[in-house]
Amino acid sequence: MKVSVIIVNYNVKYFLEVCVHSVLRAAPGIDAEVIVVDNNSSDGSCDFVRQRFPSVTLIENKENVGFSRANNQAVAVAKGEYILFLNPDTVMPEGFLKTTVDYMDKHPDAGALGPRLIDGKGQFAPDSKKSFPSLSVAIFKTTGLNKIFSRSAYINKYYAVHVDERETAEVDVLSGCCMLVRKEAMEKSGGPFDEDYFMYCEDVDLSYRIQKAGYKNIYYPEVDLIHYKGESTRKMTLSYVRIFNEALVTFVKKHYTKNQAGLFILFINAGIVLRAILGTVKRALKVLHMPLFDALIMLLTLYGIKEFWVNEVKNVATISTEMVYATFPAYIILWLLSLYFNGAYDQPYRALKVARGMLLGTIIILAYYGLLPPEYRYSRAIIIFSGMAGTAMLIGLHELLYRMGVLKFVPYDALPHKAVIVADEKAFRQTADVLRQVNYAPELAGRINPGPTAGSALGAISEMKPLLYVTNINEVIFCINGLTYTEVFAKMQECGGRYEYKIHLPGGESFVGSNSSATSGDLYTLDRRFNLSSFAQMRNKRMIDIAASIAFMALAPLMIFIVKAPGTFIANCFRVLAGRLTWVGYVSSHERLVGLPPLRKGVIVPCNIIPGYEPGEEVKYNIDLIYARQYSPGIDINLLLNNLRFLGR
Repeated sequence: MKVSVIIVNYNVKYFLEVCVHSVLRAAPGIDAEVIVVDNNSSDGSCDFVRQRFPSVTLIENKENVGFSRANNQAVAVAKGEYILFLNPDTVMPEGFLKTTVDYMDKHPDAGALGPRLIDGKGQFAPDSKKSFPSLSVAIFKTTGLNKIFSRSAYINKYYAVHVDERETAEVDVLSGCCMLVRKEAMEKSGGPFDEDYFMYCEDVDLSYRIQKAGYKNIYYPEVDLIHYKGESTRKMTLSYVRIFNEALVTFVKKHYTKNQAGLFILFINAGIVLRAILGTVKRALKVLHMPLFDALIMLLTLYGIKEFWVNEVKNVATISTEMVYATFPAYIILWLLSLYFNGAYDQPYRALKVARGMLLGTIIILAYYGLLPPEYRYSRAIIIFSGMAGTAMLIGLHELLYRMGVLKFVPYDALPHKAVIVADEKAFRQTADVLRQVNYAPELAGRINPGPTAGSALGAISEMKPLLYVTNINEVIFCINGLTYTEVFAKMQECGGRYEYKIHLPGGESFVGSNSSATSGDLYTLDRRFNLSSFAQMRNKRMIDIAASIAFMALAPLMIFIVKAPGTFIANCFRVLAGRLTWVGYVSSHERLVGLPPLRKGVIVPCNIIPGYEPGEEVKYNIDLIYARQYSPGIDINLLLNNLRFLGR
């Protein structure tokens, strides 16, 4: 056996499908085996692999044992002279295995080899090659300075920028997402991955040991490999920074002297704190930049209306600064909360939600105004006119700043992406039929023929680049049916990063891709989409629960004559307010709810209740399925009104 390809999978079955398909496409002409280790996935990956790829050796773990241990399980049964450690979110071209193995055969001093990595838009991924983590390298990486000075050979040494992306060269570290290792070199260096690393830095450790054993780690850009979920997808999250640096500490303790390790760890921990602060601030600004902008606009609007009303309309004494400080912040907070709960900051953005939020906020503020001491009730007119002017200002400025590129959101009336499918006529029809069943799919503009002539298509693949530009296409779907992965790679890199790319396999139900190495991979699938999976809808459901509980308690003197078991009904109101229950929950038994968005236990179920009648389990599951998929606050309201008698269950 020449090469054993080892893939560790965890809940990414559609990426795994394309990965394994591309490996099997690259296998003819070379004695190879494919081993998939599944770390207790819950998305049906194991059944999927068995049905789709029966020739693959599948190892099923009953728990997530981590990346290192899972790879080592496969190494223990692998028969290959070479071991290819491969992530499931990668795609290789047809000649990949033969080209890389041939190089290793001709260079016996090469212990490991890594390809040139590209992201889902065909752009070079810098984590193709890296350096060992010296103190300075670790500091620059941990603090993020290497990203700011990305071209500096010293500050960005982590990504080995002294080696050109097209230069075959010896480097310190190869990316663990695709690492071809000579089994003999691995055994001489102490074996495969160190299981002290649950995730991250295991590739650094193995590269270090291979080099110490007298072998070279070769960066080999003669072959490309798509890596959808590149390192940059994780490095801005606080959890990644923490886990990565814990792994880095493990590496330092293992391979550095005690004095070096102590200083190293001190700086790493300082870097973690700094990165955590910067990351938290950045994430907060990303979430809150629009509400903060709206708060500023409402403050200026309130102040302007107040000055105009006092000086030009009423010509009365100036409202004191103390009164402004006591009331304006409360008014602004109430408007912002109303905007938030009315979905003004949800995607897609819609001006109607802003108008509705401002209207309801103004009504709430007027009610709040009536509860203030007399000395703080200076004018309802200022609130009303500020609400009206603020609504116009917010809607107008949102639109203006969106068009200027300052505010980032998806407009409600945004035109859908236009896509073309690269396929022959038969494959195009099949692919288009699947795409029409997918939620949020792009609008199909037509077909590009993979052959030398256009025929009945928009154009031939040879003229794809100018055709995409002229026709304003946003997305390209490559149907791997008569089309090679090598051609896909070439076209992605030729057309550039301005387009989105997806790969569709014949007979498949997914369209796999990624907008860039800065995104974690995206796909279109025929899997069910649930409204209840949306944060906005879950927020709305919780608001319905709270509002209904308050209303029921206010109407308790009347409700006790309507509801059966009024004592339990009152207790349910408090349980729902406390978040222990929800008014409307699933009807199925717990075992049947796998795959549905999680909900608290419900007081009533998502259907009209008839005493003495119990639907079958299949009917119950379908009721829950429809409820989760089509949920809206109106459904809960209707169910509560129709089942008032049973709220004491």
